[in-house]
Amino acid sequence: MSTKFVRNISIVAVMSLTMAIALVACGSDPTPTPKPAAPAAAAPTATPVPATDNSSAAPAPTATPVPAAPEFDAEGYFKGKTIRMMVGYNPGGGTDAQARFMSRAWPKFIPGNPRIVVTNMTPNVTQRNFVWNSKADGLTLSVEATAGIYDQNSPSAEFDMREVSMVGVTSGKDQFWMTLGTTGYGCLETAFNATGPTLTVGTSAPTPADLGSVVAIPWMADQFNIPLEIKNVAAAGSAEQYLMLERGDVNSWTSSTVWNQLPITRPGWVESGFLKPFADMSFPGFFLEPNSEGEYGCPKVESFFDKDDQLPTWLAITGPRTYASKNIIGPPGMAEGPLNALRAALEAAMSDEGYAADQVRFTGIPNNFTPGAQAQKELRETTQAFIDNASKIDDISKAAFDKYVK
Repeated sequence: MSTKFVRNISIVAVMSLTMAIALVACGSDPTPTPKPAAPAAAAPTATPVPATDNSSAAPAPTATPVPAAPEFDAEGYFKGKTIRMMVGYNPGGGTDAQARFMSRAWPKFIPGNPRIVVTNMTPNVTQRNFVWNSKADGLTLSVEATAGIYDQNSPSAEFDMREVSMVGVTSGKDQFWMTLGTTGYGCLETAFNATGPTLTVGTSAPTPADLGSVVAIPWMADQFNIPLEIKNVAAAGSAEQYLMLERGDVNSWTSSTVWNQLPITRPGWVESGFLKPFADMSFPGFFLEPNSEGEYGCPKVESFFDKDDQLPTWLAITGPRTYASKNIIGPPGMAEGPLNALRAALEAAMSDEGYAADQVRFTGIPNNFTPGAQAQKELRETTQAFIDNASKIDDISKAAFDKYVK
């Protein structure tokens, strides 16, 4: 092959390659304007991604509307089913009475009229763990005496009250401290700087964390120099408290809702002066109303506290208990259908004059209802506030345990 022929082929190849590059650079523009080459020393810059031109592209397919989920058939879901209603206390107390009343009166408000069976499981932390780990199908619920926020501080707790499914609060926000008439004390201020007799309270507190909301009592005793002893007992529900008071094992008692129940559970105790009001520890803005045997008559504890120093601590340690008394919860992550059906059924029951009147007549517990969605929000906020103050509350609990628990 001649040198001239090879040279011609090379020239043609170079020209072809040059034209190809030019066409790629210019796209479909038939009259490209040449651009000067960038200076060799220029720093490299990121190449912008060109915008996509969809003017000639096929139109995007229209999304097919997803059919709405069928409305939950609450009637079909609950019909023929059994709801297990857990109680973390022994039979005979206020929470047990609430659950047994509901087992008879609530089913007719639930679509499908399911059967409700009450199961007692103690201690309460064990019961809460059981509900927490149960299937979230709306068929395992718990009637609680308090919001349970303090209980999650127990070493054996597996639950987080921010995540439970709240059905609704049926009563609250009351809390009291009462004494036997034999102590000779009147209301709280009569025990300030007293030298005796020593007030005794019974609670199940094997560790400082188990003091729970009862820690408000020794903290208050420290503020006002009230003689106090806390007796660690195996169980401390209402049923056990009645017996301890009757036997003289303790001479005082702190609880919630039971003020209203006493004329039913222990007729004559208030009227005769066997058990006397001592301190109204209810949530701010909530006052203990008269029961059928008398007025409570003692001032709110918060009225004795310094607003800048003592009151914030008082609210931090009592708020988790007094924000709600009797309430109905389920496991975390309950399906929306069953949860909303149960919330609506509880609201319907609590709005029914006959149901509310029967509840008071049977249990003594007044109707102070908070709907489920609102109660859920309040529970999360109150639990978070407790967690935010956990270090301070732990310090108070440890000091109280060392000083007062016998």
